[in-house]
Amino acid sequence: MNQINQEQQGPSGLSIAALVTGILWMSIIPIILGAVDMGRIKNNLASPKGKGMDIAGIVLGSISTLFWIIWIIVIVVAGTFLWRVSL
Repeated sequence: MNQINQEQQGPSGLSIAALVTGILWMSIIPIILGAVDMGRIKNNLASPKGKGMDIAGIVLGSISTLFWIIWIIVIVVAGTFLWRVSL
């Protein structure tokens, strides 16, 4: 594998993708992309300049995943309640 040179500038494509998918609330995708790029940064295979984007993508992905889980629970509980009321 190619190690990152100090001359290479800018964040990697994975870190940008992690941030963008996190902003778009794509749930688990930014978590995976951010974690993969963080591993690449740790092994000196990617520029550390993308670390902030990776962290932001992971946080936004975690928030969106939590939101979707809560939303599904609310829908199931509301549906069960409305189904019982209609009987």
